[in-house]
Amino acid sequence: MCIVVTDVTPLKSFNAPDAVHGLAVLNNKLYVLRKRADAQLWVYETSHYELQYTITIPDLKPKSYNDLTECVAENCLFVSDFAAKCIRKVEPNGEQSKVSKFIDVPYQPKGLSITPEGNLLVAGSNQNANKLVEYNVTTGEKVDEVDLHLEVKYPLHAVKRTDGEYLVCHTDEKLSRVCRVGKDGYYRHCFGGLKGAEAGQMNCACHVAFREDNYVIVADSENDRLVLLNEWLGFVILLVNEFSQPHRVKFDPQSHRLYVGECRPKGNGFVKVFRVRE
Repeated sequence: MCIVVTDVTPLKSFNAPDAVHGLAVLNNKLYVLRKRADAQLWVYETSHYELQYTITIPDLKPKSYNDLTECVAENCLFVSDFAAKCIRKVEPNGEQSKVSKFIDVPYQPKGLSITPEGNLLVAGSNQNANKLVEYNVTTGEKVDEVDLHLEVKYPLHAVKRTDGEYLVCHTDEKLSRVCRVGKDGYYRHCFGGLKGAEAGQMNCACHVAFREDNYVIVADSENDRLVLLNEWLGFVILLVNEFSQPHRVKFDPQSHRLYVGECRPKGNGFVKVFRVRE
């Protein structure tokens, strides 16, 4: 099933004075990671999106590369700490929420997601390599690692398909693309190329959401839009709803809701919620 414009219905839009660095949905709660030095994680219920409480993640510096994902199996959240080169674990429970360091990593971690096998997938890079690394969500042990080819530099976010391939957003000095990458680190298909705003181009492809029907939603941040692609990364349609630097996208298959987090130029951030017709 393909999404068309009439399939996406705006439900809610709410703001706060800080840019959005991550989105996650767990146990009927929406978690929003914000660009702050404290109280970084804002927790909303998903019926009316009223703020319930906030969680402070000690020593987490407000870097735009930080990301957030939920882990249903462990009933927790994972946060990438770009500056400290580690992954942090959050066990939400109101005022009794627990925050701890999960693992240290030998590179700068960026985008996070959970694989079909239930592993934590981390996109990261250092001066010598660009990597996708999978970790066991219980023990923190490394399960798998993909060294990305030189043409897929500076990965910002990745998700794993059920066939074992990866969808990778990457942006460098000249290129901005989303690529379908194999275990060997080479891409099979891609959308984008030289940075720009024309048809077939993107300008900072920074985050990707993967639907159960294999359609792909990409946050094209600097072009203020979302791009919908098919499973072969062929262009379908632009999703434009007066976005301002959409920085994070999250599709929740249980509720069929699409969440978009913005990182606006003056530092404030909006979360926009859409219902996607089944």
